[in-house]
Amino acid sequence: MTDRRVRRCDAAVSVLQTGLVVSIRRARVDDAERVGLFQTLTWEQTYRGIVPDSFLDARSLRPATDRWAERIGTGSRRVFVAESPEEQVIGVASTSRSSGDSSSLPSLELSTLYVDREAQGTGVASSLLNAALNEEDAHLLVFSFNKRAQRFYAKHGFERRGDRQIDSGTGLYEERWVRETGRPSR
Repeated sequence: MTDRRVRRCDAAVSVLQTGLVVSIRRARVDDAERVGLFQTLTWEQTYRGIVPDSFLDARSLRPATDRWAERIGTGSRRVFVAESPEEQVIGVASTSRSSGDSSSLPSLELSTLYVDREAQGTGVASSLLNAALNEEDAHLLVFSFNKRAQRFYAKHGFERRGDRQIDSGTGLYEERWVRETGRPSR
């Protein structure tokens, strides 16, 4: 969905078909609070009324900020942020890599892909996915009820694999989706 990309410093600037200009870059530790706040907002937007209210109400900014600071700082996750021209976070993606276990899954996992409700359908999610995965084989978990996300992942070459499982935090069913491009992982 991207019309063109321009490299500026450490960010790729995308002009989407909708005319929205988005900067996608690697997150820095000083982004952790904004990423934590954004995660809290998108979970509220997406899951209120679906996951137990007690789960959403128990979430707070400080632990989320600390978790994201640790993930970014240690490199346990590669984290990308999508920003509007006003430098508002409108999307976040993160990946983690397993250490070559004997699993039949690709080593790269898309751990996070969140897009603000107002930016959904604009190409921000596709741009973040491309930045995070760089056309590599990957796997992810998606809630079983989230048909919109499943259609998005299918459009990007992912297929459902295996049985549903219960997410321990929410108590909801989730499914494993896998994309195998045939390209070697890095």
